[in-house]
Amino acid sequence: MENEIVIKNTTEIITKNFSLFENYLMAFGLPTDNVIASGEERQRIMNALPDFLQQLPPEIKKDAKYISKFIAGSAVGLFDAALNFVWNEVILNLRKKVIVYGIDYFYDSAIGGTVREQYKDEKDLPSVKDQVLLDTCHKLELLSDILYRKLCHILDMRNQIGASHPNDYEINAYELLGWLQTCIQDVFMDKISESALTVKSIIDNAKNIQKELDEEYLAQFTKSIKELSPSMVSNLLTSLFGIFISPDNSENTIRRKNILSLSIIAWEYSTESAKYALGEKIDSYRANLDEYKTQQAELFFKKCKGQKYYTKDAKTIKITLLCEQLENVHYSWDNYANEVPIAREIMSMISSVSDIPKIRLESLVRVFLICRIGNDRYYCEGVSLTASRFYDIFFKLLDENAVVCVINFLKENGNRHLLTGTHRPNHVKHIFSIMKSELLSERCNLLLDYIIDFNGKLENVFSTKDFKELSNGVL
Repeated sequence: MENEIVIKNTTEIITKNFSLFENYLMAFGLPTDNVIASGEERQRIMNALPDFLQQLPPEIKKDAKYISKFIAGSAVGLFDAALNFVWNEVILNLRKKVIVYGIDYFYDSAIGGTVREQYKDEKDLPSVKDQVLLDTCHKLELLSDILYRKLCHILDMRNQIGASHPNDYEINAYELLGWLQTCIQDVFMDKISESALTVKSIIDNAKNIQKELDEEYLAQFTKSIKELSPSMVSNLLTSLFGIFISPDNSENTIRRKNILSLSIIAWEYSTESAKYALGEKIDSYRANLDEYKTQQAELFFKKCKGQKYYTKDAKTIKITLLCEQLENVHYSWDNYANEVPIAREIMSMISSVSDIPKIRLESLVRVFLICRIGNDRYYCEGVSLTASRFYDIFFKLLDENAVVCVINFLKENGNRHLLTGTHRPNHVKHIFSIMKSELLSERCNLLLDYIIDFNGKLENVFSTKDFKELSNGVL
């Protein structure tokens, strides 16, 4: 009964004011066509509004000023302005959800590079573009896939036919009511998902626990994240990464240990794209000469065994430095032990030949050959037994282009000494035997077999007629 009274009164007001407003515009010679919606269109909105508004709980309605403006715009007949108003209410609602979810976690996902430091609290939310807000809320699972698509459509309509840009399109009542229904039922009435709240709880606990996490807690954590979607685990990993590299945590040893413990587990269940995205952040820190964040990010990747997810640029820089270190320790005291951690770190970035930056292939081949062939001493035949496992893994990965690079390096006159001595020739033949593969061409495998089976002094193998004939067209 109350709704019927409201509708009846509204009908009288709209009919009366519509004629008055049109007459007012016409009195000044102003256009009325395609400016305000017809009385019938406005009446359709007003007839439907009571049912929509009754769905909203009082705590939402009391602060929904843009809903009031939407009603005012609809009553006047300015449907394009009404669309703007309801969209503004959507943005305010999403910002509130972001604040509940965690403003820092939102910024970690929404903002990249050094610009991230400019976003600190909720006062900075208006600087986030609407589309970025939608994309990030979708990524954080604050919006479902379907709702995200619906809101992207409404944003596009707001940009194309709303009052925010000049246009001649007439929005009809049914279009406007459809968009309003989506916003009320799917946004204003919607609550944050359980998985999003789970991630927030995990991060809050990790930051606040004052003791080192035990095995029981980590086991429970593993169970919890297995129940989350891979994208949600990726969001968690990104947030943990941001906390770990923050200078604010540099003195909190327990927190840093806890963050790393959780990150190592989350890393396993995260998406490949999220890992590569974190690798790109290292490039950004290095480009901006942020030495602290660069070092902490590299430590994070090392502990998570994720160096293979460095970008090509980062790998190139890192491998260059490590190759120099490896060669230096090879010629230094106690090289058998000191080669191991460096060889291990290099190979942590390489799981296939495609992981090797092309610009550093020759450097890697040269240093690994020098170390794997050894210094021809009696002890351990001149080779670090532990490090040799990493060298062998490297040579086993090589494709035909890289195998040719190995042969060409040993062919050079200045490197022929690596083929001489008591143990070196055997090490060279061992390397060639593990490089053999069905993925190589038949000619390339025959070339390797020739060197492996050669009975003379190995330093002479490249000068033989048979080798030159076999290598024709390969080297």
